[in-house]
Amino acid sequence: MRVLLNIENHIVKAEKALVVGLIFAMVALSFMQVLLRIFFHSGIVWLDPLLRHMVLWAGLTGAALAARYSHHFALETFVKLAPKAMRRPLETFADIFTAAASGLLFYAAYKFIRDEFAAGSIAFYIGHLGVPGGWAEIIIPAAFALIGVHTVIGIFRPEDHFEGPF
Repeated sequence: MRVLLNIENHIVKAEKALVVGLIFAMVALSFMQVLLRIFFHSGIVWLDPLLRHMVLWAGLTGAALAARYSHHFALETFVKLAPKAMRRPLETFADIFTAAASGLLFYAAYKFIRDEFAAGSIAFYIGHLGVPGGWAEIIIPAAFALIGVHTVIGIFRPEDHFEGPF
């Protein structure tokens, strides 16, 4: 179990780095786009769709991080309000429910991405280079897989192994 927790910690570090990097890039690119529009009355055409996809990536990666720290679903509120003797069984139930929902959503997202690749859809163009929709949206099944993995590991995580999100 210790090895699995160490692997998860490395995944969490990568998730944190991805979220920080995306947010930094989104702020910088948005600021640049605003300056271009103010001073040159134009902007970079493909930047707005890129930023929308970056928001999707940052949000879903943040959701996976929230699942790691058991701050993701409203079911947690009921667990916190329950009597102390009922908390652990309710936490386990909430985790199993979350893992099952994540599994179903992963499957639906996988089918969606498979269809995106099969259709050859283009999310946006950077000049003449088309960014395939499947690659731009592949974070959707990845995030649901990460949410499921964090939740399942959370069932077995000892209470003293919990650390805050930062």
